[in-house]
Amino acid sequence: VGYKAGLTSHAKMKQMNVESPVFGFLVDYFSVPEGAAIKVSDLIHPKVEPEIVFVLKHALKGPGCHIGDVLAATDFVMPGIDSRYRDFKFDLKSVVADNTSAARFTIGGRAVRPESVDLRTVGIVLEKNGQPVALGAGAAVLGHPAAAIAMLANHLGKRGKELPAGSMILSGGVTEAIAVAPGDNVTLRVQDMGSVSLR
Repeated sequence: VGYKAGLTSHAKMKQMNVESPVFGFLVDYFSVPEGAAIKVSDLIHPKVEPEIVFVLKHALKGPGCHIGDVLAATDFVMPGIDSRYRDFKFDLKSVVADNTSAARFTIGGRAVRPESVDLRTVGIVLEKNGQPVALGAGAAVLGHPAAAIAMLANHLGKRGKELPAGSMILSGGVTEAIAVAPGDNVTLRVQDMGSVSLR
């Protein structure tokens, strides 16, 4: 049902001791409705991270795809939360084999046109149980979150594939991953895009 870029922020690369982003797939059973509950017992070592989600109105194909191409092909962006981590001792090959450690995601808030918000400077606040636990800006993802989408399009382009119109892509965690436990409530607030939450 979509794609996920992982390890795209410098904070995440440092936390995971890797130097290259990775890409994976989002499947239907990963999707959680906004505000719904996720069973912690279904996960291995749950953590959450805030992301900016892109939905394309036109196909994107590399090589040669850049940020401007991504923004022109984007229908709207919105907040999203991605969750799961096996542990904190894996290498790049392991996280690729583990489909970028994705297990659940939710999207919500307001869908906004990419030209109506500066995705580089847009601020995000991740709250757990009403308290801010992580702060960041879009530029934490490769300097601009659209750069992660361009990188994925170029990666697929080398294999003769493209990101089709209608694709939903999580651009990568803006901050480090935050641990969650049974009973926690998580809310992501993104400047000019509203909020999305899960339990």
